[in-house]
Amino acid sequence: MAIGPRRWRRMVGSAPAEHGPESAVANVQLGAAAPDASPAADAAPGTARIEPGCEMNGTLALARPLVIEGEFGGAIASESSVLVTEGGSVVATIRARTVVIRGAVVGDVFASREVVIHTGARLHGDVETPSLVVESGAFFNGRTRMYRPEQEARAGAAAVGAAL
Repeated sequence: MAIGPRRWRRMVGSAPAEHGPESAVANVQLGAAAPDASPAADAAPGTARIEPGCEMNGTLALARPLVIEGEFGGAIASESSVLVTEGGSVVATIRARTVVIRGAVVGDVFASREVVIHTGARLHGDVETPSLVVESGAFFNGRTRMYRPEQEARAGAAAVGAAL
């Protein structure tokens, strides 16, 4: 079976702008959740989504929450939260405020608030966060660095003061 070129579809408001020939579809949807009853269907309006069946590679930086139901490779930076659903697969470094894993992640995870690895989820990579939750039945292979956010802020301020 031959695989043709990939097609990217960008959702802007409610009108999709399509690029590329008819083939595999990669879709990042901004705005309200889709009407189907997916695990992330209750996500807040304004949530970015990589839907099931979509495969994306590159660097993704955003200020809003991100729900990954498809596949992503590269690097993710979110000022809010990142949720990898049961069907989601990520091979990337993730930097966010909160990271919730229900699917598979290969890569380092940096969260300024919390990382949660649910039952059945898989994480292969290092974690740096002030709060780590690993439920029974979850798979985690990597190193952990936990810190108190206020101590990191004081240490950063002390380093800046010493440099002056």
